[in-house]
Amino acid sequence: MLVVGLQGSPRRKGNSRFLLDTFLDAAGAHGAETAFVDVDRRDIVPCKEYTVCETRGTCPIEDDVLHEIYPLLRRADVIVAATPVFFYNMTAQLKALIDRCQLFWARKYRLRLRDPRHRTKKVFLLSMAATRGKNLFDAIHLTMDYFADALDADYAGHLTYRNIEGPKDMARHPDAVADVERAVAELMTPLADRQRVLFAGRHDAGRGPMAAALVRALGGDRLAAASGGVAPAAELHPAAIGALGEMGWDIAYEKPGALAERIEGFRPEVGIALEAGLDLPKLPTGSWLVWDLPSVPVDDPAGAQELAAAVAEKVKNLLTQV
Repeated sequence: MLVVGLQGSPRRKGNSRFLLDTFLDAAGAHGAETAFVDVDRRDIVPCKEYTVCETRGTCPIEDDVLHEIYPLLRRADVIVAATPVFFYNMTAQLKALIDRCQLFWARKYRLRLRDPRHRTKKVFLLSMAATRGKNLFDAIHLTMDYFADALDADYAGHLTYRNIEGPKDMARHPDAVADVERAVAELMTPLADRQRVLFAGRHDAGRGPMAAALVRALGGDRLAAASGGVAPAAELHPAAIGALGEMGWDIAYEKPGALAERIEGFRPEVGIALEAGLDLPKLPTGSWLVWDLPSVPVDDPAGAQELAAAVAEKVKNLLTQV
């Protein structure tokens, strides 16, 4: 499980940072991997409305969003955004990042591709304002709702606080920590209770990402899935992305992972090797199973489609056993 925190405030040690740190610490206590993105200190270019995302599902802007933040948002199970209220909305820094997620909206609604994590992916808001206005958070909620929809996620909840102005006000709040811990428990418990399956390949550029994505797509409410490679590649094979896309599932912006790191962070209960003859690390529990898959090149479109069909059948059989 990955929980990604988006720090929207430019203040380093303010109230939103306190809430976000508390949230990520609580998620870690539930066994989640966490990642922190300080949007004010990242290279984030606002959307230029080039409309390339509308036709191709890609973004031509070369910055941290393209190379680092898109992959984090794609891999995340939970995305939590923390922001103060600026003129009845979120900070401009956080809004700039969310605007760039038009790419995911276009991939979902223009290219008709679904995120394989759509069954379980969640978005959550932490926000605070200095005044007591009745409509303080209305615009932020609307933005977050559409942000979640673009990510193929559920806007699962929020914690908002009024009359918070001093930089330590949230730390002094009598209920804030308990509020956050309760919200995290409600979000994380169903995710943490799933059986964890890890797929192993040589480069984690085709077979593994396909298998993990199909488990998430077809049974993500029952199984958590990850993949890793003995010698991970830098990027997924475009043919593998295309083969899953033919099935309606979007694995673009996923990144290959190192198998040893995935074992340590994911703590799998079941391990499945997708190629024979791999030098596989020892699992925390149990031993590796091996799936017999077609020996076809995953970097070839026809081979990738044949492989995707075979993996889908294996995944369907696996889901009948859990």
